[in-house]
Amino acid sequence: MKILIVKNKRIGDVLVASIVANNLKKIYPQAHITFLCYDYAAPVLLHNPNIDYIWTINDKKLKKGLSIFKLSSEIKKQHYDLIVDLYVKLQSQLISLLSGANRRIAFEKKALPFAYTDRVPFLKTKISNYGKAIDDRLNVLRYLNSEIEYDAQPKIYLTKNEIFIAKNILTYHGFDFSKKSLMLGVLGSNPSKSLPLDTIAKIIDYITANYDLQILFNYIPNQKPLVDLLLKKIKNNSKIFTEILGKDIREFSIIMSQIDFLIANEGGAVHIAKALNKPTFTIYSPYVNKEHWATFEDGKHNQSIHLKDVRPELFESLNSKTIKKETKNLYSQFSAEAILSKMNSFLAQFF
Repeated sequence: MKILIVKNKRIGDVLVASIVANNLKKIYPQAHITFLCYDYAAPVLLHNPNIDYIWTINDKKLKKGLSIFKLSSEIKKQHYDLIVDLYVKLQSQLISLLSGANRRIAFEKKALPFAYTDRVPFLKTKISNYGKAIDDRLNVLRYLNSEIEYDAQPKIYLTKNEIFIAKNILTYHGFDFSKKSLMLGVLGSNPSKSLPLDTIAKIIDYITANYDLQILFNYIPNQKPLVDLLLKKIKNNSKIFTEILGKDIREFSIIMSQIDFLIANEGGAVHIAKALNKPTFTIYSPYVNKEHWATFEDGKHNQSIHLKDVRPELFESLNSKTIKKETKNLYSQFSAEAILSKMNSFLAQFF
């Protein structure tokens, strides 16, 4: 049996979706599973024993001309028996419709006629502490087979050589493995997921003043000018390793495997840390649905905060579209003090 999983989206989305591949092998042990995703997200799937082939595509190239039809034609030649579309956008709908697969399953969303043979409704609310994003994907699996006990935990599979490389990188930069360490995601993947720099600086100043930690910054290379500006706002940079930055998402993952815990804006780094079983504290953008993406929250190992938790009145009568437009204004009311009041209890458990 040949199965194609489609999730051509961001790093965190792809990593969460990988649980479908992990568990499909329980339903169809002999199946050959291909995972289709954007090339920049593919590194989180490397060495996953449940994925036989990672089919990577470039998001910009896919949007040009007739690229989607060319891709669909190539997919049809593979004669897949089952398509599991976890994306359900026009691109993936066309892939499914033109695939020739006898069975094509997707979430219940508006789609092209005959694109799918089976539709799975989204859950109205989360049904476990896995988070709604995980619950919905497990629900797709239960639609295929409700008798199996599924593993909800996304995983990143590292080789011994990768771990060796990570230790060498850290040692080269003077990292002390006998001391506790923190990976700090200082900026989100875009401005709408990033706290104001002054707020971030206050949080870092508190951490460096109150905890004996080695701190590594995580950010996208093109954010370096903003990080340089942030460093000027911080009182004490002596505990911060500013030069240890993975050259890609895979190298970030192997470095993260050697760090004790992570504090970051919601995004791919958080999902990577959780897949490596590292404790996390997540700061959610005002427009992100925390119930959906707050996976494996237990009030201890994985904790988080959303502005709505501390200032619910700001969200009264606002729909999701308005919240996104007002993100910058809402962020300005997300004080460092409010974040630290909860973050402090997360950090204190490690000392």
